[in-house]
Amino acid sequence: MTDRIFHCRATGLTLAQFSEAGDARAGKVLSRGENFTVTEAEYELSKDRLGRSWLDMTPDEQVKRWGMQKFGTGPAPSDMAFGSDDEGYQYRQGTRAREEAQLISHPKERAAALAEVERKYGSALHPVAQGPQHIPGR
Repeated sequence: MTDRIFHCRATGLTLAQFSEAGDARAGKVLSRGENFTVTEAEYELSKDRLGRSWLDMTPDEQVKRWGMQKFGTGPAPSDMAFGSDDEGYQYRQGTRAREEAQLISHPKERAAALAEVERKYGSALHPVAQGPQHIPGR
């Protein structure tokens, strides 16, 4: 088998990491839209005692096991926004975009830029309206 490319479809998918000696290291947490490559050795390490790898699960099998599809084969589709299912990431992106818009000196251009930020990130920038459990961390 050659290296295989997959993409993350749900932020929080965690890949096990191993040293060259086979010792476990801290896992890598992926975001929606992030691609990851699996080598032959990593694929072999992903197999269970019956020789099955979670990387071979179909979308339907993933939904049955986890309630959602967590990964897909091949690179992420071009229309899949990185981190689009992560409220904290969207909040940080929106805050950064709002700060940049506020630096625009021309009032009409600044107002247009702020309106665009609100259109794109509005729900992420106003998490309190959804309840305190949705306030994203920094």
